[in-house]
Amino acid sequence: MSNTSIWKQTKRIAIVWDYTDDLQMRTFVKAIDHFLQLNKFAHALIIVNIPKDLDKKNLPPHFLIYYNSPADFSFFGKLKDIQLEAELQKAYDLLIWKAELDSKIFPLLQQTSIQRRVLVNAQNPKFDLQIDTAQSEPEAQLKYIQQTLERIAQ
Repeated sequence: MSNTSIWKQTKRIAIVWDYTDDLQMRTFVKAIDHFLQLNKFAHALIIVNIPKDLDKKNLPPHFLIYYNSPADFSFFGKLKDIQLEAELQKAYDLLIWKAELDSKIFPLLQQTSIQRRVLVNAQNPKFDLQIDTAQSEPEAQLKYIQQTLERIAQ
């Protein structure tokens, strides 16, 4: 493990994940806590895309997670959440995207200052790196991403 790996150089991280169901969300919250402890990030932004009809009050509360739904955007595509909008104005070293690319938050993150963009289990030319994992559990997926990024020197 090199000190110049992408993982070691990351101090400000953004993660976008898709909600699947309640069980997956609960395991994701536990996994994200463990994942963030592996590296002492100066700042972390976690966005979970949820369906429009899902009530955010029923989701596990977490001080770092922004639950984002299509209802959080105006008719013209402007984000209604002022706090999340402010987070998107900050600069990040790394983006990990494990979500649908047609999500309404995707164009906003394209405008965010991000040094490296990693796409998981998909392909898109707007990302610097695509990582495929056969893992199905969030914790195993995050661990695989971390291990892969530890092997890649900047």
